[in-house]
Parts: sequence; C-alpha cells; structure tokens
Amino acid sequence: MSKPFFSLLICFSIFFFSNSVFADMKEGKKAYSRKDYTEALKQFQKYNDGNPSSGEAWMYMGYIYESKKDYNKSIQAFKKAVSLNLPKKDLVNSLTKIILYHNYQRDYGEVISYSNRLLKIDPDLSHIQKIRAAAEERYSSGGPRKPVYHEEEPEQESVSSLEKKLKQDPNNKEILWRLALAYYNEKEFAKSESILSGLVKSEPENVEYGYKYGALLVRVGNYDDALIVLNRIEPKIPSEREKLLYYTHLTQAAAYHKKKNFEEASKYYRKAHANKHTVLPLIGLTKIKWQQKDCDNAIKTAEKALEYGEKTREIRMYIGLCKIQIGKKEEGYDLLKEIGSAIEKENPELKELPDVYYDGILKLARYYTNNGNYEKALKYFHAVQPDEEEIREYNFYLGKTYLYTGSVDKAITHLEKVEDSAGAYYLLAKCYSEKNDQERTMSYIKKSGSIKSSYWVSAEKDKAFKKFRSDENFKTFLETRAGTRDHKKSEDDKEEDDSQDRD
Repeated sequence: MSKPFFSLLICFSIFFFSNSVFADMKEGKKAYSRKDYTEALKQFQKYNDGNPSSGEAWMYMGYIYESKKDYNKSIQAFKKAVSLNLPKKDLVNSLTKIILYHNYQRDYGEVISYSNRLLKIDPDLSHIQKIRAAAEERYSSGGPRKPVYHEEEPEQESVSSLEKKLKQDPNNKEILWRLALAYYNEKEFAKSESILSGLVKSEPENVEYGYKYGALLVRVGNYDDALIVLNRIEPKIPSEREKLLYYTHLTQAAAYHKKKNFEEASKYYRKAHANKHTVLPLIGLTKIKWQQKDCDNAIKTAEKALEYGEKTREIRMYIGLCKIQIGKKEEGYDLLKEIGSAIEKENPELKELPDVYYDGILKLARYYTNNGNYEKALKYFHAVQPDEEEIREYNFYLGKTYLYTGSVDKAITHLEKVEDSAGAYYLLAKCYSEKNDQERTMSYIKKSGSIKSSYWVSAEKDKAFKKFRSDENFKTFLETRAGTRDHKKSEDDKEEDDSQDRD
C-alpha cells in the first residue's frame, strides 16, 4: 500500500469516526428534547465511549437523572462532567447543580469545595457567595458534615419483574409494597392505589404504608381522604423518624393548601420546617401569604427562603407576583419575564412545566395578552393547568388570545364558560361577527352593554362590527341600545370606554 494512499485512508477513517461520534451527540440531544430519556442515555453513553475528554454528554445525563428524580446518579454525572472539558456556561451550571445538591444535604465541606471552584470561574455570583459563607459558618461551628438523604424509596425493580414475582407469590406483602411503589413511580396511580389501600387495610398501624397511601391520594387530588389517612398516622410516627414526620407534615400542608384551608396548611408547613430546615415549607408559606394578599410578609418569608440558595427561581417568582400586587408592576413583571425567559431557555416548548410555576406563567400569559403578544400568550396558557379559583380568568384571557390569533371556535369554547362578564360577552360578539352571525353578535353586544353600558359606545366604533353598520336593523339596534332609548345620547353624555375587552 502506497504511503499517500495509507495517509488518505487514515484521514477518511478519522473523518467517519468523528462524524459517527458527533452523530451520537446529535441523536442524544434529539431524544433528550422529546424526553425519550432511555434513548438519550444510550446515545450519550456512546458519545462518551468515543470522546472520553468531553463532559457535555455527562452534563445532559445529569439533567436526565435529575428529571427521573435519581439524584445520586444525577450528581455523579454532573461531577464527571465538571472533571472533563465543558464550555464555561455549562461548567457554571453543572457546578451550581452540585453545590445546591450538597447544600440541601448539609454536606458543607463539599459545598465549600465546589463553591470555591465556581467562584474562581465567576467571582460575581452573589448567590453562590452567600451559600459558601453560610456553609463556612455552619461547618466551622460543628454543624452536620455528612449528607442527610431524602426519605427516598430504595432502588426500584421494574414493574414487569415485580408483576412476575407477584404471580408466583400473590400474598407476599413485601412484593406488593415494592410493586405499589413501582407503579407510583411510573405514574400508574390507579394500580398503586389499589395495592396501597389493601396494605393499609391489612396493617393500619404501618406508618410507611399510611404515608405513601396519603401522598398518593394527594397526588390524584383526593385531599379529604388523604387527610383522613395522614392525620391518623401522624401521631403514630416516632419522634426519631424526623424525615418521615417531615414528609408527612409537608404532605398534610399540601392537602390543606389545595383545599384553601390556609390556617391548617400554614400550621403544617411550620411543623415540616421544624422537622427539617428546608426551603419547601417556606415556599408554601410564601404562596399562602401571597394568596391572602399579605404581600409584605410574603416577601419577608421569600427572602428568608432565598437564604437556602435553592429553588431561587420559584421564590423570586412569588416576589415578582407580590410586587405586582402592591403596585410595583414594572418591577414585578420584569422579574417574571426574566424567570419566564430562563425557563424557556431550558424548556423551549414549556412541556410538562412543574406546577410550582403556574402562578407566574399564568400572570405572564395575561400580561402578554393585554400587550398584544398573542402567540407568546398562547404558548404560556398551554403550559399551565389552573385551579378552580383561577379558571374564570384563565378561560377569559385564553379565549381572548384565541380570538386575536384567528382560532374563533376555540375562543368561543372558552369565553362561553365565563358567566356574567361584560368583557367576555363583548369578545363573544366579536367572535360571532367573525363568523358573520349578526343575530348572535347583537345578542352578545346587548348582554355586555346591559352589564357595563360603556360597551355600547365601544360597539359603535369597533371595526369588528363595521360589516354590519350598513344594515338598518343593526344601526337602529346600536342607536337605541336594543330598544331601551329613543335616540342616541348627545356626545357630551357618552360614557368613556375604559375597560374594553377586560373581564
């Protein structure tokens, strides 16, 4: 074989190998974006095998394991990523994940070590400076130095494996318990509930069965039954089981919160915080104070929660909502928009958005609707599932957004659910005008005008009804306010329309 040919062969081999390696990364990212985590992990591992000096695939694996709530594997992947080559932005994000994890576990030695490394890269990260300072204080004062782990279940066998074992030994409670947990993790809640209810019935004193059954009932929205179960087992949990008490109190708080029983919810959030000084109970208390329009105390609680250095985005979201509520709208919306942009950068389609963000995202959806950015508003509306208290506002603004993005039938579906609203009736009139249905257009103008008379003035000027103004019946309908007066009022008597298209 000639030397030039051999060199050419080597070049082609390197080219095709390189292309194959980068194809693995590309396919891994595609699978990651569509949340096919099994395929993504497979492709990223192939990339690692062919490119052992890069940390990028390890970083993505860290995010995947985090999504799967396998925090130990997640942090190990992030640690592997930061030991290899990463762009500065990815290195900062991965080190931050590691620091927050160890801070939550109260492993302050690790917090200090990784914070020092991160601050060498970016010395201006004030939140990391605060976390490091707090960790140094707690570490030097002899505070906990070993990780304090979550009350997590042991590693789960696959559902199919456990189902096979159960067929061979159908009365084995240990297998039933593990299968119930496996079903829960796979979000097959009906199957998990069926098993857990039987286990609780057979062993009503078993606090693990009771806690998990209560947590599942909260997850599926059966708050009353959940509280019956949780309130029964709470006094039976030994005081030394502080983590189980913490999760029980936190779950009780969540159930009462969903029932809008703010007094009881606050009590159990405080109990949970007394069990373990973590950020989650403080976020719950912040939200309650915001819901009660006690914004000064909500902001104080939020600022206390920020000291933990975790879940800062969720906490800052409630600070933004509170600022809007107390009249500092520009400051509040700027904060919410910053948070919304950060979420979109990580999750461009806003798919499977955690419900902790719903309040802020819904407020932004309304903001973008009122400012004419209907495409963005629609994207934000589709990302949330409002609770009963918010459903009226949700339907109104989503209906308005659909109208102005050309989806008239969808707009009608949502607006018809908003009863006794002059703004919704007026928008429905516009919808039926788009459909050239003059009779219904007039009907809804009349409904809106009977609630708020300024809508009669709006209807006379609105371009949406221009097509009907040459019709004498429509013209007379507007001039006489649907027959309620003999002639048009003079210009001096006309009411100003200061609330068009608002609920």
